[in-house]
Amino acid sequence: MSFPPQKARLLEVAKLQSKIFNQVYNPNQIRTGHKYLTQKLKGDTVKSYYGPTEFLTMKNLRSMFPTVGFMDPEEEYRLDILRSRKRRGKGAPAKKREAPSADPKKKKK
Repeated sequence: MSFPPQKARLLEVAKLQSKIFNQVYNPNQIRTGHKYLTQKLKGDTVKSYYGPTEFLTMKNLRSMFPTVGFMDPEEEYRLDILRSRKRRGKGAPAKKREAPSADPKKKKK
């Protein structure tokens, strides 16, 4: 006549089994996050997916080779639009050129 094993004996076997097979012993089934904490980090994989962040731009080319005279069409277009707006009176207002007041507590109204 065989009796079912006692609960304490089963827990002892589970503990020994987890030690032998290098697993986490968690008899209470508590959520520990061990699965995610032991995973390989994905940072380098994600970083390499997006490619290099340093792209060669017209601004970089102009600073590297100032004598060549590269022309950036987007910048020229932007400056052309600014000039046309300025002619129509739609441009940014001129900056004030007055010196800061000597009394910082005195406010303008």
